[in-house]
Amino acid sequence: MPLLILFLIAIIAVWGCALLRIDPVREKIAFFTALKPIPMLTLAIIIVGAVFGHDFFHIAKGPIPITLDRLLFGGALVLAGWFYLTNREDLRPINRLDVAMICLVGVLFLSTITHDFTFLNNMPASRLLFFNLIPFGVYMLARTAKLGERELVVITVVFGAFSVYLALTAIAEMKSIYALVFPKYIINSESTEFFGRGRGPFLNPVSNGIFQLFGLASIWLWWPKLSSSMRGRVLVIGLSVLISAGVYATLTRSVWMSLVLMSGLMVWLPSRQRQKGLLIVGAFLVVLVAIPVLGDKLNAFKRDKEVTVSQMSQSAELRPLFLTVAWRMFEDRPLFGCGFGQYPREKYPYLQDPYTGKPLSMTKYYMQHNVFLAYLTETGLIGLLFLLLMMAMMLEAAWRLWWKIERTLLQRQFGMLLAALLMVYCVNGMFHDTSIMPMTNMLLFFTAAIVNNLLTAVPEPMKAHESAQPTRVPNARSEPRKYPAVN
Repeated sequence: MPLLILFLIAIIAVWGCALLRIDPVREKIAFFTALKPIPMLTLAIIIVGAVFGHDFFHIAKGPIPITLDRLLFGGALVLAGWFYLTNREDLRPINRLDVAMICLVGVLFLSTITHDFTFLNNMPASRLLFFNLIPFGVYMLARTAKLGERELVVITVVFGAFSVYLALTAIAEMKSIYALVFPKYIINSESTEFFGRGRGPFLNPVSNGIFQLFGLASIWLWWPKLSSSMRGRVLVIGLSVLISAGVYATLTRSVWMSLVLMSGLMVWLPSRQRQKGLLIVGAFLVVLVAIPVLGDKLNAFKRDKEVTVSQMSQSAELRPLFLTVAWRMFEDRPLFGCGFGQYPREKYPYLQDPYTGKPLSMTKYYMQHNVFLAYLTETGLIGLLFLLLMMAMMLEAAWRLWWKIERTLLQRQFGMLLAALLMVYCVNGMFHDTSIMPMTNMLLFFTAAIVNNLLTAVPEPMKAHESAQPTRVPNARSEPRKYPAVN
């Protein structure tokens, strides 16, 4: 059955490429052989790291276990170095987004080495390396590599097919159809946290939901080219329904909320000016109706196999306690925090509170459940400000690319894709520390690299049919916007 799932995903990927007019067979072969290796290697690092990472295979030799994705990363570094030495690639001047990311990674590095980075079996050092330095390395590789329309098409198709796999796996996990779950470590892992929900190969429903939503947004980028084809519309709508079911299977409220907000953003941005007001009013009315109807049901429902409904409802009560602990830690160390990766040890003195009566000790078995509070407690105001600066620069880059009328529609859509990912990352980050979840930083840094690459690259000459029908955007801010743009 797992082979059947992989076969179906391959069929979807090939069909998606065909619908995007990568045909006939000879043209398909030429299309794939002409792909530039560095962007494709960085894409492979994410997919292989997500499915065939440490839990699937590793060799414990030396201080760093050898995994397939780390081998790919090393190969990409060697190949990129060779390309630079042979003048096949050119380094580009750094810009504001690059500086913001370098500053954030620098702060995390300094915070790690100035504290006990061997604490808890080298946990701080591991977090720095695997959740920040390697993703930053992937960012630099994808940021400066040559990138064309072919690579962008493949990225959307691969992430779309990957989200289908994640959705099918999540549904199988929720329904206990374990014969359809692949790889088997998803159900055989010693980690039983979140078991019974759609954890996927990440063993975490939030990471699984973020990747599914990103793949869903990637599929929606196909709509302008497929809207004239009935089978194209059926494909996009059908996959959207399937992935939405996979998102539901994560049984995570922040992921559901992200789906709603991301859908609104992806519809609102390309809409015409008159339609945007109607969308805002309609969304407001839906929220007014949905909150009274679904409020109690969302607060308490069965999800983990080993967690009762009452225990699940108590999880929301922990959020104010996390905030209290974080604020008190911040008051004592406002600028630089307690040290990157030191929260599991440094929180204990703040859990004793005989005065207010708050049961802060209930949080002692948990990490911070908010990515911004996590940065605030561990790296202080300095780290949090650089995190916010990096996100602001990402959002600015996404907005600038979306408004670049000289770029092709697909290139501009990647600006919208990064904006959607930032929204999903931040919404989930308000309820979970997304910075320590498997592959989430890698996905965010990779997407930001693609957008920054497209912003700083010299546009390739458009083909005749593209130049005849440029993307439609207003010439001045006072003119009505005529989205969606169509090539």
